[in-house]
Amino acid sequence: MNDPSAPASAALVRPFIMTGGRTRTTRREVRWEAMVEAFGATPADMTSEQMAIVSAAAVPVSIAELSALMHLPTGVVAILVEDLLDIGCIELHQTDPVEIELSALTRMIERVRNL
Repeated sequence: MNDPSAPASAALVRPFIMTGGRTRTTRREVRWEAMVEAFGATPADMTSEQMAIVSAAAVPVSIAELSALMHLPTGVVAILVEDLLDIGCIELHQTDPVEIELSALTRMIERVRNL
C-alpha cells in the first residue's frame, strides 16, 4: 500500500539509486539528531527527494524527523542532506554530542539517587 505523503518517486526508486550507491556520509557532522534548515535559492535540477527535504526544512527539522516524514531510511536521508549541503541550499545546526551525553547521565544519576 502506498502512502500518499511519501514522495512520488519513493515507491519507484530504490534507496541505493537515490544515493548513487553510497551507503555512508563523508561528513561527521551529518548525524541523525542534527537539525537541517533550508535557505537561499534551490537549483532546478534537484531530485524530488531533495526538494522534499528542502521543503520540509523551511523550519529546522532533524534528519531523523525527515526520515520519518519521507518514509526513507535515516542513512539515505543523511546522504541526501549531505548532497544538499554540498550544493549550498541548506545548513546544518548541531549540538555537541558530549553535552547531550553528560546531561543525560546527570539526569540518570539524579533519578537513581531519588530512588
